[in-house]
Amino acid sequence: MKEASVVAWDGPTRVFKWALVLVVVDGWISNRYGGGFPAWHKLNGYAALVLIVFRILWGFVGGSTARFGSFVAMPGKVMAYIADKKKFLGHNPLGGWMVVALLALVLAMATSGLFSGDEDRLIIDGPLAKTVSDAAVESATLWHRRIFTAIEIFVVVHVAANVIYALFSREPLIQAMITGRKPVDSYADMQAAEPGPWGRAFACLVVAAFIVLAPIYIVGGRLL
Repeated sequence: MKEASVVAWDGPTRVFKWALVLVVVDGWISNRYGGGFPAWHKLNGYAALVLIVFRILWGFVGGSTARFGSFVAMPGKVMAYIADKKKFLGHNPLGGWMVVALLALVLAMATSGLFSGDEDRLIIDGPLAKTVSDAAVESATLWHRRIFTAIEIFVVVHVAANVIYALFSREPLIQAMITGRKPVDSYADMQAAEPGPWGRAFACLVVAAFIVLAPIYIVGGRLL
């Protein structure tokens, strides 16, 4: 008999998550192997920025479990969760802050990339690198690399935490982010998620693209 389930994550939220995974992986690939194609890495950076801005917008107007208000918790609530380990349909209070940290890191990495450049500024430079001093470009490049290292560490911790929950708490977190559903249970936040509509998600994506690309083109005079 098939186990009863409820909606945990709407489609736009799941598409965002896996698209961000692909963009981060592609960022590493394009940086390591795409030296002859600098536009590849730049386009990857734009994609990361658009996705993050989309997620910020979606965090206010998206599905119930995607909204920041449903998972960004005060320290007291985080400590209470650590003590009692209640089940949450969406992100638990501790996992919610991990999500915020990852979003902030990707945002910082992609933003620093706008001002980064190689040592001789001949192979690749960010679209806004020419608007700042050489010292600023050098600093942005250094932080661009450091932040990616931090992202690698956070991703390992994030994946490990999901695997541990799946094995010991029997919470199908990874499966739920693929299927969008979780088993019926007494969740502490809500019993079923209210999905965000695809039309609203598309509107958020268009707005995010404009917010990211228009200022870069206006200030830098170019995108590639």
